[in-house]
Amino acid sequence: MRQRFDLGAGLIALGAVGLVISLFLDWYSPSITGWEAFEIVDWGLALCTLGALAGVGIALRDGTTAPPWLPGVVFAALFLVVSQIIDPPPAAHGQPRDVGAWVALGSVALMVLASALTAASISVTVDVRGRERRRRVAAVDRREAGAPPAAPPPPPAAPPRPARRDPERTEALRPVEEPAED
Repeated sequence: MRQRFDLGAGLIALGAVGLVISLFLDWYSPSITGWEAFEIVDWGLALCTLGALAGVGIALRDGTTAPPWLPGVVFAALFLVVSQIIDPPPAAHGQPRDVGAWVALGSVALMVLASALTAASISVTVDVRGRERRRRVAAVDRREAGAPPAAPPPPPAAPPRPARRDPERTEALRPVEEPAED
């Protein structure tokens, strides 16, 4: 039995998990995590993550493509992460970016790529069971156990040539001989 998995939905889920993990990492030096640095953006990113995971869950449960609102959630997460990298919050103003910001950026980039794959309907087909064994059919088994098949009949002989000349049939041209001059 073959099972079809939407590659985009799986990558969106992976990116969402990466985004949640990034909130616990240091976004800004020295040791300012995403939860400590942001006032409301951290909750917005957490909601985007929950929305992305819910959309993936709906797609997997129903066996269809992702819901139409999922790309909006992904682009909202992209907007929030990029805005916080470009313009840090007041608690981290003037501090260099740290690993958490880059993990978040990579995660949302993966989610955007996955949304494009989902929009293009790219999926992965996986064979989840082994190959089925051939079913035995009595008529075929008897035929295989019987005598070897007879030799094919010889091809029919070529038809005889007509005895008289057929005016409709074309023949090769004969060279024209020039009369000898005396």
